[in-house]
This record gives sequence, C-alpha cells and structure tokens, in this order.
Amino acid sequence: MTAPAERAPSPTDLAPDARPPEVGAVLDGLLEHLLNGVAYCRMEYADGQPSDFLFLYTNPAFHTQTGLARVRGQRISEIVPGLPQTDPALLEVFGRVARSGPPETFEIFVKSMAQWFSVSVYCPQPEHFVALFDVVTERKKAEAALEDRARQLRFVLEGSELGFWDWDIVTGTVERNPQWGQMLGYTFDELQHTAQQWADFVHPNDRERTWASIFDVVEGRSKAHKLEYRMLHKDGSIRWILDQAKVMQRDEHGKATRMCGTHTDITERKLLEEELLRQAHVDYLTGVYNRRHFMERAEHELSRAHRYGNPLSMLMLDIDHFKLINDRYGHKVGDTVLKAVADLSHATFRDVDILGRLGGEEFAVLLPETDQPAALDAAERLRETIANARIPLTGGLTVSFSVSIGVSSMGSAEDNIDVLLNRADKALYEAKGGGRNRVCGAG
Repeated sequence: MTAPAERAPSPTDLAPDARPPEVGAVLDGLLEHLLNGVAYCRMEYADGQPSDFLFLYTNPAFHTQTGLARVRGQRISEIVPGLPQTDPALLEVFGRVARSGPPETFEIFVKSMAQWFSVSVYCPQPEHFVALFDVVTERKKAEAALEDRARQLRFVLEGSELGFWDWDIVTGTVERNPQWGQMLGYTFDELQHTAQQWADFVHPNDRERTWASIFDVVEGRSKAHKLEYRMLHKDGSIRWILDQAKVMQRDEHGKATRMCGTHTDITERKLLEEELLRQAHVDYLTGVYNRRHFMERAEHELSRAHRYGNPLSMLMLDIDHFKLINDRYGHKVGDTVLKAVADLSHATFRDVDILGRLGGEEFAVLLPETDQPAALDAAERLRETIANARIPLTGGLTVSFSVSIGVSSMGSAEDNIDVLLNRADKALYEAKGGGRNRVCGAG
C-alpha cells in the first residue's frame, strides 16, 4: 500500500508536467471554480480487495454537492460510516480504476448517502483515483416519474381498442373499422365511406385546426398528424379523440394518395386532467379558489388595473364566532356554514369578481373595476344576506351566523395585492373589534 501523503496535494499535483506556471494557475482556478465535484483519493485494499479510500484533495463543489466538510486527510469510512458495507459496488469501481484500470463513467445510487451520482473516474497514478461527479438525484427522480407515466400510458394504450381509418385521397373514400364508429355511438352499417362524414362529426370549433393539421401532412409540411380534438357522439355528448396518422403512399410526383390513422378515445383522461387542474385551483370544501390560485388571479387583475387605470377593491371576511359553531353543533355543521358563505358570496357578487378561501373561516374577494364606495355597498349586501341566512338542522332547528368584513381599495400605482390584503385585514379586525357583523373600510 502506498504510504500516506504528508500533505494534501494541490490540483496541479494531479497530473504534473512541464507546463508554464500561468497554465498551472489556470488549472488550479478551474478546479476551484468547477461546478462538478472533484475528489483525489488514495485507494486502500484488504486481502487484495478495495476496502476504503483516503481523501487527498477535494474542490469546493465537492462539499456543495455532498454536504460533507473537512474530508481531506480522512477515510470515507470515517466520514460516511458503513459506506464500504452498504455500497461495495462503488468501492469496486474505484478499486478497479485505481489499479491503473481504464477510466470509467457510470451512474450509481449510494445507499449510505441516499443520493444518485453521475461519476467519471480515472487513475493518475497507481492506487490513486480522481473522481469527477454530479449529484443527479432529482434528474433520476424525474426520469423515474416519466418512465412511470410512460408505462401507465402504454398499459392504457395496450388495453384499449383503436378506431382505424384508411383514406384513399384520389377517390375520396375512407374505410373504417367498427370501433371507429362505436366510439361515437354508431354501428358499422351507419358509417359512410367519406371524409365528409368525419368532418361532420368533428366539433365545429375544432374543424379548422384538424383539417389544417391533416393537410400539413398531405402537402409535406409535417411528417405526421397527431392531434387531440373533440368529436360529437350520437347521443349529443362530446368525446375527446386522439387522432394520429401519416401519409402512407405518394405518387411519382410526390403527391399524397393514401393516408392512414387511428382514433383513440381519450375522454376519460381529458376529464381527469380537467379535474386535476380544477383541484389544483379550487378549495376542496367550498368550491371557491384556494389561496394560491386566488393570489395568482388577483395579481393578474392588479396588473390590468394598473395598465388601464381602473379602480380595484379587496374584501376580507371572517365568520363570526366560528369556533363556537363548531364546538356547539359539530364540524359537519361548521363545514356547511363555510360552504354556505361561499355559495352566498357567489350569488351576491358578479361573475368577474374573484372569490377565494384564504384559510380556516377567512375568505377574500377581489372586485375589479370597483371603487371604495361600490365595494362597501357590495360588502354590506353580502353581510346582510349572510345575517339573514339560516341553515336547517334536524328537529326543525336552524343555525344562523354572521360575518365581519374589511374593505380596502387601490389608492396608487404602488399598491400591490399584499398591501390591499393588509389594509382589508386591518379593517376586518376593526369590524370585529366594533362588535362583529359589520363592514369597515380601510382609511
């Protein structure tokens, strides 16, 4: 085994040669500023097998990538106890290269560090190795997620039945299989052998772009037609179709003569995508926007108000004594009260107004093109509507409740959503402090 080094080598020790000093300085700087982690190590063996390695040099990126500090002069078994036992494959590669083996590049999951690494390693001198690496855990997770999605999609496609169409462009006739019609509620006998029937089934709002996609392929501007669009079912419903096709034959002048494709019914996937998108934007209990999407919509409206010089107002409302409602009637009734506030707010405000649940029993409403007096009037209408509402209970009993509302309005071009919310929040607490079930406007 090579005797321990008496000093940690500088980067230029990795490959000494007769380079001018300025070149060595550049290389030193390169290693120190390299985004990849670099480690120069001496391999140790036991009974001829790689057992440990000693760090002789590491660059700053090594510490950034691994989170390890002050490793120089220490063995990996001292820094990451158990690595030689949990990750023998890593030691095997390093040991193989350190015995003057050829350079190797590989990706490996290091169990003891719970990270994926992309590593390139070579031997600068016997029983030593230099490893250049990146932590690629996030990429590997993303790849695994993509592979999982691809696998799921493959299973769906393999288990589904495809509608097939074969278009003779010269004669204008189209042959289809029974499944093509069944997707749209038609029997095979009801299918006509024309492209016009397909066009009649395509949703009117999608016809232009579907024809454009097909003719881009027919006329050679695109290699393939692949488009998702809506088609009309016999029962009047809408089905989403994935249409994929290519020109299969051209004449001696390059003019398309035959085009073939498949239809896949992707309605369920489309509905799922729409539902996932809705869930990402909507509070699950009340059906109004959640806090994040409310803030996104509010920022958009604020930008529009600044751009066109329109007024803008913000309402903050809080259900009075909501904890007492939960304690007295139970959380199921409390949830019903929250939904009632959302429903009554929707009924009171305009379609352009933006309603969101910020958390707990607190809601916010953004009123585009609304100044302070108009916002106070709208808030008062809502307060009165809610105060007059009754939620029925078993036994003929009812629950009544009220809200306190704070109102703020944009006063200058410097106002942002946080400013409007803070002002409305202060006004809300003023309303609560003044006895609740009331509306207060911000100064």
